[in-house]
Amino acid sequence: MGRRWLWIGLFVSLALNVFIIGGLVGAGLAGVKLRPPPPEPPPRGGGMGMIMRTLPPERQEAWRAGNQAFVAANAPKFREARQLTRDAAQRFGEQPFARDAILADLKRARALEYEARLAQDQRVVDFAADLPPDERVTVGRALLRPNLGRRGPRGREGGRPGAPDR
Repeated sequence: MGRRWLWIGLFVSLALNVFIIGGLVGAGLAGVKLRPPPPEPPPRGGGMGMIMRTLPPERQEAWRAGNQAFVAANAPKFREARQLTRDAAQRFGEQPFARDAILADLKRARALEYEARLAQDQRVVDFAADLPPDERVTVGRALLRPNLGRRGPRGREGGRPGAPDR
């Protein structure tokens, strides 16, 4: 290969590099995003929150109208159940081990959760009873969706295969 071809190759490489670098700088100055945007996080509110957004605005408003009363009646049950569970778990290290007392607290916690979840199901069914069939089907799908709260589909980062939805 002669010197002439070496100079031609060097010139072509230099021109190509200048062209590529100029394009990237120009794109950056023009505000063109070189990376795709991150995926949008799923809306909060679990299955019901997402499904309710697909209903007409008047139905969404009817659902939201009952939220405050429902939360006022059932949030204390959920809080007490969580507190009972935390207290029971902290007592696992005590000596002597209070097996029956811990079990009683956990049983009470599950009973409170059951009451609140049953009230939640009752509210969904009562709300759906007044909807036309196509909207009722949409609301029914909410019962099949996992809770997609702040931390993803299984309730915590990374999830756990086989873990119950919370």
